[in-house]
Amino acid sequence: MIYRLVIAVAVMTALLGATAPALSTARADAASSVMERQQSELAADLATLVETDVATADGDARRAVEIRLPARTYTNAGVDYLQFETRAGVGVATWQVGSRKRTERLVETPIRTTASTDRLEESGVHRLVFVLTRSDSQRILTVHRFKSEAAARGGHA
Repeated sequence: MIYRLVIAVAVMTALLGATAPALSTARADAASSVMERQQSELAADLATLVETDVATADGDARRAVEIRLPARTYTNAGVDYLQFETRAGVGVATWQVGSRKRTERLVETPIRTTASTDRLEESGVHRLVFVLTRSDSQRILTVHRFKSEAAARGGHA
C-alpha cells in the first residue's frame, strides 16, 4: 500500500513538473494576445485621429479610449506594465508580461505622457485621452487620464 502511494506521488510530481512550463507559456500568451489586440485597435484609432483631425495648440482633436490591463489569474499571466513613448519620432506602446517585453508601433506621431500616464501598472480598465496638439510646427499626441467635464471643472461627476 505504501509503495502505491509513493509511486502515485512520484508520478504526480513528474506530471506537474512537465506541465508547469507549458502552463506558464500559455498564461503569458493569453495576456500578450489581449494586449496585442487592444494595441492594434488603439493604433487604428490614433491613425484616424492624426489623419482626419487638425492639430491645434489648444488640443481640440482628441480620442478617449479604454485599455484593460489583464490581471494575474490561473489562466492569465497578467501584464506587469504598459508604457507609451516615442522612439525615433514614432509613438510606440511597450508592455511586459513576466520576463517578456513587447513593443508595438502605434502611430507616426510622437507620443508624450503625463505623470499619471507615464507607466500604467495597475490591472483593470484605464480610461485615457489622446490629445493631438501642434507645438513648434510639430504634431504631438499627449496621453492624459480621462476626467469627466464636471470633474475637470471641479464639480461632481
